[in-house]
Amino acid sequence: YQRRVRGVMGSDSEEIERKSKDQHATTRQPTSNKDDAFVWKKKQVEEGTDKLSSEQKQLISKQKEREKKVELWKVQQRRRERELEQAARAEEIDRERQEKEGVLFKEWQVQEGQFHLEQARKRSEIRIKDNRANPIDLIAYYIYNANDSSVEITGEPISVVENLNLEDLEDLQADIKVYMDLDRNQTEKVFWEDMEVICKEQIRVVNAKLRVERNSRSSINSAVNTDITKIFKGKSSSQLTEMYKGIQAKLKKGGPIDVSYWENVSAQAFVSISRVRLQERHQQITKNKNFASRSRDAVEKKAVDELFPVSGSKKKKKKKEREDSPAGIQIIKRDGPDENKCEQEYEDLCYTPIRHDTIEMDALVYTESKIMSEIQEMRAQVDVMSKKSKEKTEVDRDTDIEERGLALMGEAQEDDELFNCDIQLNASYSWAEMYKPRKPRFYNRVHTGYEWNKYNQTHYDQDNPPPKIVQGYKFNIFYQDLIDPTCTPTYKLKKCPDDKEFKILTISAGPPYEDIAFKVLNREWEYSNRYSFKSQFSQGIFQLWFQFKRYRYRR
Repeated sequence: YQRRVRGVMGSDSEEIERKSKDQHATTRQPTSNKDDAFVWKKKQVEEGTDKLSSEQKQLISKQKEREKKVELWKVQQRRRERELEQAARAEEIDRERQEKEGVLFKEWQVQEGQFHLEQARKRSEIRIKDNRANPIDLIAYYIYNANDSSVEITGEPISVVENLNLEDLEDLQADIKVYMDLDRNQTEKVFWEDMEVICKEQIRVVNAKLRVERNSRSSINSAVNTDITKIFKGKSSSQLTEMYKGIQAKLKKGGPIDVSYWENVSAQAFVSISRVRLQERHQQITKNKNFASRSRDAVEKKAVDELFPVSGSKKKKKKKEREDSPAGIQIIKRDGPDENKCEQEYEDLCYTPIRHDTIEMDALVYTESKIMSEIQEMRAQVDVMSKKSKEKTEVDRDTDIEERGLALMGEAQEDDELFNCDIQLNASYSWAEMYKPRKPRFYNRVHTGYEWNKYNQTHYDQDNPPPKIVQGYKFNIFYQDLIDPTCTPTYKLKKCPDDKEFKILTISAGPPYEDIAFKVLNREWEYSNRYSFKSQFSQGIFQLWFQFKRYRYRR
């Protein structure tokens, strides 16, 4: 046996040695030359270029190299174009961002200017209220309350400038420049520009007077000034503007003219335009205020004049007092018809009793019976309004409670359905004589679904599902007006006499609510919190949520 094994092993080793020699002979290592280029002969055979000459092969290789260089140049060109596009896009994005920032900055500047303007106006109002107003406060209050009919302003803003000394005029000019920078309204901006022109002119006039007092001689003859003033007297702002343009054209044209005279005329025309424009604006403001005041007080004034006639001497006295009032802007605030009207009537009439023979036939006379009837009507209106408000409050409260109950229940699921069918109970209550019984409001849901027990899994599938069954109920009963809020509602189950598959669920709470009953399936309940059982009474809502037990199918 051993000799036979050795013989077999020997024959196998000889066979292996012979195969290795044949393999070595057939796979000889070729002589490698590093200087020779690699030639892919199999590919040449497939392309049919193995039969071409070496020169033709070199031409083909050079052509391929040129094509590769052209393709590389195209790729580089596309990359440069893409980089330029990206740079242009980044520059465009940066430019748009800068434009947006510029717009936001301008809006911020406008808002900041408006804020400072409002603060300046409030400071002016405070100083006016405390009787320590500056000239700029009176002018600002005049222009910003021009459309307020409750504020009566007498005097023109020019009169404020004419009564100031040189130091006050310089301060006023600086304050006017502040308002010019802050105010963005075009109409008010024109007003401030005109006021600046008048202020500068007044400063020039005061300086000229001071020079005359020092030198006892004026640079311009007074007669010339009088003639220039006569030229502009009685002209409107549009006419003065045309004259000013003509004077400027004449000065630009040149020629044998008195330049100093016409320059003085041009300066006076420019000042006169601002002065007349301010006067026209003041007339328009006064006209609007008078119209609003007359339309508002026409009926009251007529009744007062007819019942309490003012003598002519008193009217003359009042007119004289207005004429003797000091020049400048005077602000009269109308706090309401009660205070000022009563003071005026007391000063004019001293509350003199009315004689019956002075009352006209169409005058309104109140008797005691008429007063009592009007009082009764007013009381009836108040009662009706109070009832409506009470009903509205009750409706809102019911709505809030229902919304809170819906929020506690959560959103309805796909298998949830409304269950608002109650059973009529013929019950009598011992407290019915004291309180009127009423049915509570409720919002219920029934949960249905498929029960995939072993039997249904065997006989049904998703395409052919089993019939839906009731899996649970959610009852929400609203008791917001319980007489005894500490009394918790209770529930009880009893058999249904008509159908053994159902039971009657009765919920009782106490006065003034009736008992309410529902028909539910006769199945065993799950009382565990794991299956969402809930029986609680909170904030006027009684909640009873339960699910039925699920039984395992056994063969």
